[in-house]
Amino acid sequence: MKKIYVWLPEDIYDALVNLASRRSEPISAVARRMLTESITTEAANDGIDKVTEAVRKAMRDVLKPAEDRLAKLSAKTAVAAATAMYLNVQTIADMGKNDAVELYQEARKKAAAYLKERDDEE
Repeated sequence: MKKIYVWLPEDIYDALVNLASRRSEPISAVARRMLTESITTEAANDGIDKVTEAVRKAMRDVLKPAEDRLAKLSAKTAVAAATAMYLNVQTIADMGKNDAVELYQEARKKAAAYLKERDDEE
Protein backbone atom coordinates (compact mmCIF):
# COMPACT_ATOMS: atom_id res chain seq x y z
CA MET A 1 0.00 0.00 0.00
CA LYS A 2 1.00 3.62 -0.57
CA LYS A 3 0.63 6.32 2.02
CA ILE A 4 -1.05 9.65 1.18
CA TYR A 5 -1.81 12.73 3.21
CA VAL A 6 -5.17 14.41 2.74
CA TRP A 7 -6.46 17.64 4.22
CA LEU A 8 -10.18 17.48 4.93
CA PRO A 9 -12.63 20.17 5.93
CA GLU A 10 -13.43 19.89 9.62
CA ASP A 11 -17.05 18.80 9.08
CA ILE A 12 -15.99 16.00 6.74
CA TYR A 13 -13.29 14.87 9.15
CA ASP A 14 -15.79 14.84 12.02
CA ALA A 15 -18.26 12.80 9.95
CA LEU A 16 -15.50 10.34 9.06
CA VAL A 17 -14.45 9.95 12.71
CA ASN A 18 -18.09 9.50 13.74
CA LEU A 19 -18.66 6.84 11.08
CA ALA A 20 -15.47 4.96 12.03
CA SER A 21 -16.47 5.10 15.69
CA ARG A 22 -19.96 3.72 15.01
CA ARG A 23 -18.49 0.87 12.96
CA SER A 24 -15.65 0.22 15.38
CA GLU A 25 -13.15 0.53 12.57
CA PRO A 26 -10.03 2.59 12.11
CA ILE A 27 -10.54 5.91 10.32
CA SER A 28 -8.08 4.83 7.63
CA ALA A 29 -10.11 1.66 6.87
CA VAL A 30 -13.35 3.63 6.50
CA ALA A 31 -11.67 6.26 4.34
CA ARG A 32 -9.97 3.59 2.20
CA ARG A 33 -13.27 1.74 1.66
CA MET A 34 -15.12 4.96 0.78
CA LEU A 35 -12.39 6.03 -1.67
CA THR A 36 -12.35 2.57 -3.25
CA GLU A 37 -16.14 2.54 -3.68
CA SER A 38 -16.17 6.06 -5.07
CA ILE A 39 -13.36 5.38 -7.53
CA THR A 40 -14.99 2.12 -8.64
CA THR A 41 -18.31 3.89 -9.18
CA GLU A 42 -16.64 6.71 -11.12
CA ALA A 43 -14.75 4.24 -13.29
CA ALA A 44 -17.95 2.30 -14.00
CA ASN A 45 -19.82 5.50 -14.89
CA ASP A 46 -16.98 6.59 -17.16
CA GLY A 47 -17.04 3.17 -18.82
CA ILE A 48 -20.81 3.31 -19.30
CA ASP A 49 -20.51 6.82 -20.76
CA LYS A 50 -17.84 5.67 -23.20
CA VAL A 51 -19.83 2.58 -24.23
CA THR A 52 -23.01 4.64 -24.64
CA GLU A 53 -21.16 7.20 -26.72
CA ALA A 54 -19.64 4.47 -28.91
CA VAL A 55 -23.01 2.76 -29.44
CA ARG A 56 -24.70 6.04 -30.34
CA LYS A 57 -21.95 6.90 -32.82
CA ALA A 58 -22.16 3.44 -34.39
CA MET A 59 -25.94 3.74 -34.69
CA ARG A 60 -25.62 7.19 -36.31
CA ASP A 61 -23.03 5.85 -38.74
CA VAL A 62 -25.28 2.94 -39.68
CA LEU A 63 -28.57 4.86 -39.86
CA LYS A 64 -27.34 8.07 -41.57
CA PRO A 65 -27.10 6.59 -45.10
CA ALA A 66 -30.60 5.11 -44.77
CA GLU A 67 -31.98 8.41 -43.47
CA ASP A 68 -30.36 10.30 -46.34
CA ARG A 69 -31.73 7.83 -48.89
CA LEU A 70 -35.25 8.03 -47.43
CA ALA A 71 -35.11 11.85 -47.48
CA LYS A 72 -34.06 11.83 -51.14
CA LEU A 73 -36.81 9.34 -52.04
CA SER A 74 -39.36 11.44 -50.20
CA ALA A 75 -38.29 14.57 -52.07
CA LYS A 76 -38.47 12.75 -55.42
CA THR A 77 -41.92 11.41 -54.52
CA ALA A 78 -43.15 14.90 -53.65
CA VAL A 79 -41.89 16.31 -56.96
CA ALA A 80 -43.45 13.42 -58.92
CA ALA A 81 -46.78 13.79 -57.11
CA ALA A 82 -46.89 17.56 -57.66
CA THR A 83 -46.01 17.13 -61.33
CA ALA A 84 -48.75 14.53 -61.77
CA MET A 85 -51.25 16.75 -59.97
CA TYR A 86 -50.61 19.75 -62.19
CA LEU A 87 -50.56 17.62 -65.35
CA ASN A 88 -53.95 16.15 -64.39
CA VAL A 89 -55.45 19.59 -63.76
CA GLN A 90 -54.05 20.83 -67.08
CA THR A 91 -55.38 17.75 -68.91
CA ILE A 92 -58.84 18.28 -67.43
CA ALA A 93 -58.74 21.95 -68.42
CA ASP A 94 -57.55 21.04 -71.95
CA MET A 95 -60.52 18.68 -72.27
CA GLY A 96 -62.76 21.71 -71.99
CA LYS A 97 -63.83 21.32 -68.39
CA ASN A 98 -64.14 24.78 -66.88
CA ASP A 99 -64.19 23.45 -63.33
CA ALA A 100 -60.71 21.79 -63.36
CA VAL A 101 -59.64 23.56 -60.16
CA GLU A 102 -62.87 22.55 -58.42
CA LEU A 103 -62.34 18.95 -59.54
CA TYR A 104 -58.79 19.13 -58.17
CA GLN A 105 -59.99 20.45 -54.81
CA GLU A 106 -62.62 17.73 -54.53
CA ALA A 107 -60.08 15.05 -55.46
CA ARG A 108 -57.68 16.45 -52.85
CA LYS A 109 -60.36 16.19 -50.14
CA LYS A 110 -61.08 12.59 -51.12
CA ALA A 111 -57.36 11.77 -51.10
CA ALA A 112 -56.96 13.26 -47.61
CA ALA A 113 -59.93 11.23 -46.37
CA TYR A 114 -58.44 8.10 -47.94
CA LEU A 115 -55.12 8.67 -46.16
CA LYS A 116 -56.93 9.04 -42.82
CA GLU A 117 -58.67 5.68 -43.25
CA ARG A 118 -57.29 2.82 -41.20
CA ASP A 119 -55.75 0.11 -43.32
CA ASP A 120 -56.62 -3.40 -42.14
CA GLU A 121 -53.07 -4.56 -42.92
CA GLU A 122 -51.47 -2.08 -40.47
